[in-house]
Amino acid sequence: MPALAILSYWKPIVIVALIAAGLIYRGVLVHQRDAARAQIVELTQQTGALEADNSAMRAAAVQQNAAIAALQSQMAAANAAAKSRTAEFAARGAQAMQGELAHATQLDHAAVPAGCAAAIRWGNAQGPELGRW
Repeated sequence: MPALAILSYWKPIVIVALIAAGLIYRGVLVHQRDAARAQIVELTQQTGALEADNSAMRAAAVQQNAAIAALQSQMAAANAAAKSRTAEFAARGAQAMQGELAHATQLDHAAVPAGCAAAIRWGNAQGPELGRW
């Protein structure tokens, strides 16, 4: 009997269940809405921080590129100076070599007197010159 008594009130029970389901559904939606709003605020703050970091990185990249350009210009100047010095020293070396080659040719074609004693006297006379080598 009590089950039959409950069945006679089925309409109000269904209405109460529908109202309770609606309230629960509304509570879930409100919670999700509030969570989404909080997430939007957090993501907006993160976006601002990331944009600031991005700007700082751009500024650092510009500064580094300027430093690299300055170093490249210094490197080019040093390279040009080194090439100039190399050419200068090569020319000096070639000139010194030419002078010494002429001197060696002169000594090679020098007439050495015949005879051992004469050759020794000639060698002793050339000694200081030959000692420079």
